[in-house]
Amino acid sequence: MIIRKYRNLVALASAFYLFAFFFLPGAGARLTQEPAQDLSRQAYAVLKQNCFGCHGAAKMSGLDLRTAESALAGGDNGKVIEPSDAGASRLYQFVTHQAKPAMPPGKKLPDAAIETLRRWIEAGASFDGFEKEGAAGKDGEPDKSIERPITPEERGFWAFQPPRRVAQPPVSYQRWGANLPNPIDAFLLAKMKAKGIKPSPRADRRTLIRRAYLDLTGLPPTPEEVAAFVKDSAPGAWERLIDRLLASPHYGERWARHWLDLVRYADSGGFEFDVDRPDIWRYRDYVVKAFNDDKPYDQFIREQLAGDEYAPDSQEAQEMMIATGFLRLGPEGGGGGERGQQDALDDLITTTSLTFIGLTVGCARCHDHKFDPIPQKDFYRIQAVFAPARPVSYPLVGAGVVAAHKAETQRIEGLQRPLKKAKDELEAPYLKALVEEAVSRLPEYMRIAWRTPPENRTPGQRLNVQQIKKTLEDDSLSQKLTEKDIVARMSDDDKRGHQELAEQIRSLEQQKPKSYPTARAVGESGSKPGPTYFLHRGAPDSKGPVVTPGALSVINGTDYEFPAPPPDAKSSYRRRGLAEWLVSRQNPLTARVMVNRIWQHHFGEGIVRTPSNFGKLGQPPSHPELLDWLAVEFMDEATGRRGDGAKDNPQSQGWSIKRMHRLIMTSQAYQMASDDIAANVAIDPENRLLWRMPRVRLEAEIIRDQILAVTGNLDRSLGGPCVYPYIDPKLFQSSTKRTWPGKPDDDPSTWRRSLYVYSKRSIRYPLFETFDQPNLVNSCDRRNRSTIAPQALLLMNNNFVLTEANYFAERLRREAGDDARAQVERAYRLALARAPTAFEQEKTLEFIRSGPDGLVEFCHALFNLNEFVYRQ
Repeated sequence: MIIRKYRNLVALASAFYLFAFFFLPGAGARLTQEPAQDLSRQAYAVLKQNCFGCHGAAKMSGLDLRTAESALAGGDNGKVIEPSDAGASRLYQFVTHQAKPAMPPGKKLPDAAIETLRRWIEAGASFDGFEKEGAAGKDGEPDKSIERPITPEERGFWAFQPPRRVAQPPVSYQRWGANLPNPIDAFLLAKMKAKGIKPSPRADRRTLIRRAYLDLTGLPPTPEEVAAFVKDSAPGAWERLIDRLLASPHYGERWARHWLDLVRYADSGGFEFDVDRPDIWRYRDYVVKAFNDDKPYDQFIREQLAGDEYAPDSQEAQEMMIATGFLRLGPEGGGGGERGQQDALDDLITTTSLTFIGLTVGCARCHDHKFDPIPQKDFYRIQAVFAPARPVSYPLVGAGVVAAHKAETQRIEGLQRPLKKAKDELEAPYLKALVEEAVSRLPEYMRIAWRTPPENRTPGQRLNVQQIKKTLEDDSLSQKLTEKDIVARMSDDDKRGHQELAEQIRSLEQQKPKSYPTARAVGESGSKPGPTYFLHRGAPDSKGPVVTPGALSVINGTDYEFPAPPPDAKSSYRRRGLAEWLVSRQNPLTARVMVNRIWQHHFGEGIVRTPSNFGKLGQPPSHPELLDWLAVEFMDEATGRRGDGAKDNPQSQGWSIKRMHRLIMTSQAYQMASDDIAANVAIDPENRLLWRMPRVRLEAEIIRDQILAVTGNLDRSLGGPCVYPYIDPKLFQSSTKRTWPGKPDDDPSTWRRSLYVYSKRSIRYPLFETFDQPNLVNSCDRRNRSTIAPQALLLMNNNFVLTEANYFAERLRREAGDDARAQVERAYRLALARAPTAFEQEKTLEFIRSGPDGLVEFCHALFNLNEFVYRQ
């Protein structure tokens, strides 16, 4: 499209003055003859920065450019340098892209660098200025400059040691039973007894059922469910309640939210334009289903990292491909080119390592990790795993549907093509006039460069024009020429002709078939990916040697061997290899990190209170033996093995998250009350020994879900596209190309669970943001739990909360009639899972009767109670 190529140059005139000093008269003096040694040093700098990564120690294609002997000898395909004849030198032909393969791969050297190489070759290609360290080593000798030995002491750090199933401590407590059937209680009680602490008594049943519902489903129990549980005196009532909640489809919604925090899920790309991702919600639904199905955690990891490599042609291919959406959740739009690609890979490596193994591998991008034994080389070896991945829009329909859609689209585009050409030709003279007017206002040297024929331009002019075109085509901030500007200059006859063409094109566009559903996924271009380089200081322009795919050296005493792809493979199988390394029993971190996360979301804090940092700067585990026991228990069931000599359990499922819930929630520790005990507080004020159940402020999404559930408005349907509750347009109208098609708070289509509210990185839903929603850009392992004035102000004044208070009052009138006492009773049981105290009952009745809106204001007050927004 012509308009796309020639944008408004007026806004560019001032910007181009910044480049003028590069092209002032006299710049040509640089082309004068220079001493051979100076040229040699300059050529060495160009080659070292751009070529030595492949054609240095790596000797790709047999070519080593670091010494005169090896460079002049050439490589597997012959000589590349002909001294004193740049035109005949294949090196020069490659870097000017006159011959294939164009070098360096994926980019072209700046004109100044190419000119340096030309002058160096023409001057005889002297190697006098090449540095001594450039000398080639022996064949096959590793580049020792990037090696970082790991000491036995570093390997001995607790997190890098395999977890062990230790024997259950021989302790007892009368209130918990003599034998302590749940080993969790034995480990916790042993620590408490050592400090002279007694555990808290058991919580009452109403507290327990609300705790279980909020932990497992994120929704409050109904008064009827509470009453049934309180009356159930049969043995196993608590266990049956847990099993029922784990079987609820809302369990997956609750625990998917925790996972989506870790993987920084959002429905848009972020940065300035924050482009929407209309199909990424399918990954969210995949996570919900995975938790509901109790997908083994090791399989959950495999599918997200390499679903395309495990089941490329199976019946599960669709689900597997949707799972790889994990690899495409990161922010986009922060910059292009090689730097942007490196930043994207850094983000992916950082998130993957934090999420699955609880280590800050991203800190080794520019240098060896300052605190943990993670060499910089390991970072780039892991980068080699992810580098071949390419974005894929995976069709969720059959091949026949895709082919028919493509054929029909091509047929219509064929009809549009001559119409678009005629329209462009009609616009061309008017567009040219607009462009010439804009160019005429540029500096003279810019105008001359623009109007000089391409074959006659000097190197400086070529750079000028290159910058102009780049700005015209890529500068998204400049004001651009529009079709409206062009049509305004047309004659009446041309306007009519233009309108007819535009309408015909538009009519055909409407006849195109609707898009078929797709998944945001990844794939690879083949089984033999290109090279990945070690980058000195993390800079893309400081390439070191080529690195092979690998894992963390501190965990593997020898290099981890990645599987070779089969002959017909469509990918490198590197991501599959990494997934297998992560879920291997030899990996001491994966199981520990996950059971710690499950524990964290039940007890408010993990056994390791830095859930994504098991390194030296993280906190050590408060109960290391318990953490190890849980990790082994989590893994051992995969094969029925038991490290304590017990018999195999044929019904057990390996890596089962639901089983870990049952194990934790059936402990006496989980069922403790949350009240303080003065004697215990004096010894352990932070409750690190877990002598009581911690009180936990609910997340923003669960507060909103509770409000909708209590009012009776919650739409409990699962999955599907997102919803857009109302946001004041003042909060986003000034944004660049960002919109929020919000609907009123009384629109039932917005009353779905908060998991389904659109997560736009640049437009945050105020209720969520105020109650510490993560930033949607970085992995979040533990949400902040702030207590600030805006939270109270929002619950008092937010229109959504006020609207739902009215609906709550209407529900009470429907279910309790006009009896104010019955209304109060029902309100407390719905909102807090308990009856009001006598004092609360009388004061509330007095308040309700004090004004015409008393009932609504009382309902509003319940939403503002600490007890409503906290899990006891």
